[in-house]
Amino acid sequence: MSMKSFEESIAWQKAMDLNVVIDEALQVQKNWSFRDQFFRASLSICNNIAEGYEMPTKAHRLKYLYIAKGSCNEVRSMIILAQRRGYFPTHTTDQMRSLQTEISKLLKAYITNAAGPVGKFPGGMALIFLWLKLSTPYVAIS
Repeated sequence: MSMKSFEESIAWQKAMDLNVVIDEALQVQKNWSFRDQFFRASLSICNNIAEGYEMPTKAHRLKYLYIAKGSCNEVRSMIILAQRRGYFPTHTTDQMRSLQTEISKLLKAYITNAAGPVGKFPGGMALIFLWLKLSTPYVAIS
């Protein structure tokens, strides 16, 4: 990411838009556990993009982008459930789906770009995460 701040990220901006749409739709939702999980998952997308922005290494930044991507998929699953249960009007879930799909594509592009040539060969990302795991100091809790 060659941006001056995470706020310049289109994926972050779209994730904030999605979060607003979800938050507004959830105001009338009485299923409290669904409401809480859906809101937290949508908030996790933009927060992980922001959190990963100033991480010291490429591997650390990728880790947060992957977490954001996972949260984006969780939101998609929640949107599908909301549609099946009839929690929101169709136009609302269509808007959510559209934003979620766009964010997912942007995150995939960010990950591909950030991974560079290592991410293009099979197992390359596994090597990056293995290196991250091995290079993170172990702290024993007593």
